[in-house]
Amino acid sequence: MHRVSNGRHRRKSGYVNQEIAFVNDSPIHFTLRQLHGVFSSPLAWGIMVGVGVIAGITGPFSTFAHLAPAPRIAYWLLIVVGSYGAGTIGATLTQALILPRGGPLVARIAVLGIGASFPVTAAVALISWLFFPDLSDTGLSLFELYIYCLFISLALMGVIEGVVEPQLERRRDQTTPETVKTPKILDRLPKELRGPLSHMSMADHYVEVHTDKGKSLILMRLSDAIAETDGVEGLQVHRSHWVARDAISAIKRVDSRVVVQLVTGQTLPVSRSYLAAVRAHEKGAAR
Repeated sequence: MHRVSNGRHRRKSGYVNQEIAFVNDSPIHFTLRQLHGVFSSPLAWGIMVGVGVIAGITGPFSTFAHLAPAPRIAYWLLIVVGSYGAGTIGATLTQALILPRGGPLVARIAVLGIGASFPVTAAVALISWLFFPDLSDTGLSLFELYIYCLFISLALMGVIEGVVEPQLERRRDQTTPETVKTPKILDRLPKELRGPLSHMSMADHYVEVHTDKGKSLILMRLSDAIAETDGVEGLQVHRSHWVARDAISAIKRVDSRVVVQLVTGQTLPVSRSYLAAVRAHEKGAAR
């Protein structure tokens, strides 16, 4: 499903980029992409390992009495990593399905917290069962465990949505160089989709603008969109396609047709009217 942009921006949730879920991927694909992003972050791993080791040393919830130091640290590392991953899946998927276009702060915190609490409880219960076949050894029933996970999830989402993300957003705005000229076409995109232009293609009466962060449909003519790409070197390769020079990986023939291959692997057709400009680019790039 594509979102049509008319230049107005919707409020972005820090934990879930709602617009991308509708512009780029299905909720499932977007959730998996978010999960990959979380576990690709050295900072996230550092926090998880640090929290897990501290909990393993202190041994909360009777784990100090029931587990030796090494198993206790392993237990809490699994709990922290498993909860973080499960919470990311639950919160991202729930908001993509229930609040895809954002909402009031309280609503986002509630949806994210409740969405995270169920998979987090399941992850904690499963990991605990591996170490404590009888969950009562931890001093908690399954219902009590869920209540703990629910309140912790709500508290974390409150901090993330209400404190951390606004601070990060302000910091990003302050550190963005004002002297860098960005093409006007990017102003029509949601903030989370603004990035280096890749290419633009006609889609009925709309222009599908692609950046390295996603794509969005804009109601305008391709010629007008190209006029708003000042600052980005590019060329029109077809009456329906424009591509940034930096996004071109190769120019080749496929079934006797000349196509432009992008760095993403996607190909765009080259029409005869624009073949000379494409060949000129090819010669210039080879020098």
